[in-house]
Amino acid sequence: MPATLAEPGTHDLTETEQIEPNPRDTEGNPDAATTSPDTAVEATPPPNAESGFRDPRELVIGENIRQEFDPAEHPKQAASIRAFGVQAPVLVERETDGSLHVLDGQVRTLIAIAEGVSSVPVWITDVDTSIDLAERRITRALRQLNLNDRRIPITKSDRAGGVALMLDLGASVTRIAEGLQTEPAKIRTAGVIGRSATARRLLDDSQYSLAQLETIAHYEALGDTDAVERLSQIPRINFRYCATLIEQERTATRARLAAALPYAASGFGILAEDPDLATEPTNLIPATGLVTGAGEPVTETEIYADAHRWAVYVVADDSDADLVAADTGELVDPDTVDWDATDPGIEPGEGLRSAHGLVTRQRWVPTYYLLAEHLPTSGLHVPEPTVAHADDPIDTTDTEQTDREAARAKRRRVIELNKQGSAAKIRRIEFLTELLAARTAPPGTATFVATALNREPGLLSSWGASTTTHKLLGVISTGELTEKIGAAATGRAWVIVLALVLGALESQIEKDSWRRPPSGAARYLNFLAELGARKGFALVDVERAITGEIDYNDIDLDDPAVEAVVEKTVEALAA
Repeated sequence: MPATLAEPGTHDLTETEQIEPNPRDTEGNPDAATTSPDTAVEATPPPNAESGFRDPRELVIGENIRQEFDPAEHPKQAASIRAFGVQAPVLVERETDGSLHVLDGQVRTLIAIAEGVSSVPVWITDVDTSIDLAERRITRALRQLNLNDRRIPITKSDRAGGVALMLDLGASVTRIAEGLQTEPAKIRTAGVIGRSATARRLLDDSQYSLAQLETIAHYEALGDTDAVERLSQIPRINFRYCATLIEQERTATRARLAAALPYAASGFGILAEDPDLATEPTNLIPATGLVTGAGEPVTETEIYADAHRWAVYVVADDSDADLVAADTGELVDPDTVDWDATDPGIEPGEGLRSAHGLVTRQRWVPTYYLLAEHLPTSGLHVPEPTVAHADDPIDTTDTEQTDREAARAKRRRVIELNKQGSAAKIRRIEFLTELLAARTAPPGTATFVATALNREPGLLSSWGASTTTHKLLGVISTGELTEKIGAAATGRAWVIVLALVLGALESQIEKDSWRRPPSGAARYLNFLAELGARKGFALVDVERAITGEIDYNDIDLDDPAVEAVVEKTVEALAA
């Protein structure tokens, strides 16, 4: 049964989850998540106070602003006092008959009684008998309200910092979790956030989830200031999209640097970025823009012979890959492979090798640049442009340079938009998984499903459809899905029908669909945009290129636009 009391506010309750408030403990009470049952406002005892310890059962829970409190409904707060006892003194007033009435700390007292705590610290003052009873009750109510209203709660960032400090001092996650009555996973997250100044600042702003702050803290720990800045400024609804883009960029950079290691070992300088020769000043001269003393193009053999004069930038060739032996890394000619001999027990055809143990490896294409300061001693030179006369053929030197730069720009656009396409797909899968966990289908489902199946009768049997659908619904086989269909109510069955169609359509969209949109992709993405209007989901530029809303050539590669997405989402949420 709940105890009757009148403690004002809820500042006597401990938020033991530390970082994420427990909804049950804070419902309708935003301050409950920020303070402890042992939080004491008064750092010093009241004037003429007597300090000591008392059995909480001896204390009288008198008239109080808070009307009801049930210790059984707050197990985490109870666990805190059970583990550490009551540490902040309870303020007590001694009546003329000697009884001790609690002024501040009723919640701590009741939990202590419920937990069988034998003694609690107290500060005791004598009642002022010169004031009549009504005035004393008014004064008591004012004091109770002030005590709770003036408490300064510890910030979330300070909690995270405290957890990080304990971890750094050698405390185990388990010990801290038990001491704070929370889950070990939250302690680990708090530790990561607590070590990051940026994540701690954003934590108090409550703009990002803990998982998002952990991502920011991860990059700050790595010293990746570019990632931290980008993630700290991105709207929350596009955080996962931006984080995925950054992750792909870092993965690609690591792979490119690994592919460049053999060139470094040969003496080449390694370029971290593809130089923009058309618009930025540079001391690099491309090998394609040089000739030998005999006027011949520079060969790779000549470049390797003087490697210290050169820098190289390698780029992944998305159009092809190398076939290699998995155990040795040896390059293999595909024409020498018996592709039917995929099992080690199958003998390959005469003169051929088994396909077993062969894997594909990303092919990297080098571009060589001569450092300009080495040009005078390199034996190479930049060919003089031909002076054109009215009747002469058009000089091709400038045209070739223009073509090279155009090809470079096109290659970069393909690479960057493919990254955006991959990130957008990850984000869609997350949205679809959440959407399809519902018990009933969203509005417009029947019309959308009927239209899709009417236009593409073979949609559900298309390649990859069932695999994607199983992933979205969290099943591993058609048999498991069949069982779920049989057990589903009508509303849930419609959700599964929608999943079958959405899974088939999603399976058709690849990272490069921005330039070759599949049939039905525009209708599918626009349907998702409608469903996500109130769920914080909107199409990003690379998806809007698939729908035809924008031209992919107009997408800013250096700063993918999110403003339009945010504006649309805000408008939808306000509607």
